[in-house]
Amino acid sequence: MITEQITQLVLVGQLALEGWRLQETASNAEHAYHLAIHAYEREHGQLNKLIHKDAPEHAAVREFTSPKYQALQKARRRVYAHKTRLAKACAKLARMSAARPQGGAA
Repeated sequence: MITEQITQLVLVGQLALEGWRLQETASNAEHAYHLAIHAYEREHGQLNKLIHKDAPEHAAVREFTSPKYQALQKARRRVYAHKTRLAKACAKLARMSAARPQGGAA
């Protein structure tokens, strides 16, 4: 039982590290998206409002930044999915630890 717990603990650690990497990727994708918006503003002038998906006046900026926005959305989805995997792995480790008999005198 202890070996299974240690294996699960190592898995949780690996998942945590992978989660950190995915969060960094998402952060970098968000930065790249913001840079794309700034590049659009340098070419076409300052945007005075937030970019709304349904606003016709924002169609050009949405098209200009679409590849970066899609990459950002993909990165965010991967982070969310990974958090679910990590939570399940942690829950499994907690169940394994709770099921382990405690040492001590009877």
